[in-house]
Amino acid sequence: MSRTKEEQQAQYKRSVMLSAAGIFGCALAMYGVIKLNVFGLPEDEPAGKSEGPENERKRNIQMEGPSGFSSSPSVIRIQGRDGVEKVATGNSTVLYFPSTMKLPESLGSLSIRPGQDIPATSKSEEYQLLGLGIRTVSFISIQVYIVGLYVAKTDISILQQRLVRAAVHPLPDNAEENGVVAATSLVSSERDALKLLLLDPKDGEDVWNKILKDGGIRTALRIVPTRNTDFLHLRDGWVRGITARAQRANTKAKELATAGSSSKELGSEFQDESFGNAVKEFKTVFGGGARKNVPKSQVLVLLRDFKGVLDMVLQPDPAEPMRWLGRACDERISRLIWLNYLAGKTVASEGARQSIVDGVMGIVERPVGTVVQKVM
Repeated sequence: MSRTKEEQQAQYKRSVMLSAAGIFGCALAMYGVIKLNVFGLPEDEPAGKSEGPENERKRNIQMEGPSGFSSSPSVIRIQGRDGVEKVATGNSTVLYFPSTMKLPESLGSLSIRPGQDIPATSKSEEYQLLGLGIRTVSFISIQVYIVGLYVAKTDISILQQRLVRAAVHPLPDNAEENGVVAATSLVSSERDALKLLLLDPKDGEDVWNKILKDGGIRTALRIVPTRNTDFLHLRDGWVRGITARAQRANTKAKELATAGSSSKELGSEFQDESFGNAVKEFKTVFGGGARKNVPKSQVLVLLRDFKGVLDMVLQPDPAEPMRWLGRACDERISRLIWLNYLAGKTVASEGARQSIVDGVMGIVERPVGTVVQKVM
C-alpha cells in the first residue's frame, strides 16, 4: 500500500513537471513569433504617440511621385514625422527612402583623410530622387540592398536637355554654334520612343554612356543594405560589373577593328594600363581600413561630381555626421558603376532601372529648365 502511494506521488510530480515544461515551451514559442514578427504584422506605435497631427501626416499617403516626376508605384510618397517626404521601397527592413537629401557640395576642397567625419560646416547641395529599386541575388531573389539614383537639383535641366536631344535625334556637337535649336520637351509619342530607347540593351547603354561621359551632371547612388554585409562584398559586386562591361566593350572594339571599322567605340578606352590602375585604386578604397562591416540600414552614398570623380561616403546613423571613405579619380570607374544600374542586357536591379526610366519620363515632358523650379 505504501509503495503504491509513493508511485502515485512520483507520477503526480512528473505530470506537474511536464505541464510546467509545456507551458514554458509554449510561452517561449509565442515570444519568438512575436519578436521575429513571422507574419509581418505592423508594429504598434509607442504609448502616447498613437494620435495627433504628426501621426496623421504619416498615414497620409499621396498617390504621386516626387515633385517633378511622373506617378509610379515605386515612388509613392509618405509624409514623415520630421517633415521630409519619404518614398516607400517595398522592403520590410528599409521601409523608406527620402525624396530629397542634402550632400556635400564639394569634397575635393576638404582637407580630410579616409575614415574621418565630414565637417558639419561644409556647404551642401540638395539632390532629388529619380528612381529606386531592390538589389537581389541568387535564383531565390535574396534582397541585399536598396539603391536609389539622385541628381543635383541645379543639374536637372542639363540632364533634361540631353535626354530630350537623345529622343528627338542626336545633334552634332557644334549644333548650338551653328544655330540649330533642339526641342525643349517631348510629346507623348516621343516620350514612348525615349522609354523604349533607354530600355534597349544596346541603344540604352549608348545613350547613358554619352550622358555620363560628357560630365556636368552631379549624381549620387544611395545604397542601404537590407541585411548585414561588408565593404568587400559590395566592392566585389561592383568590380565584377566594371570588369564585365569593360571586357564586353573591348571585345566589341576588337571585332570592329577586325572588320575595318573606323568608328570610335566605347571599348577602346578600357584597354590601357591606366584603367587597370584605376580599378586597383577603387578596390583599395574598400579594401583598407579597420572598418569592414556594414550593418543593415546604414547608408552608403557614392557621389559622382561634374567630372566623374567618385567619392564614397558612409553615414552610420542619421544623427551622426557623414564619414568620407575615399575617392576614385578616374571617370571611367564611376561611369561603369552607374551603367551597371542604368543600362545593358542585365543590370544590378531591374526594378531600379524601370523606376529611374519612369522618373525620366516625368522630366522630359516639361520644357527644359522648368523642372528645377518644380522640384525646388
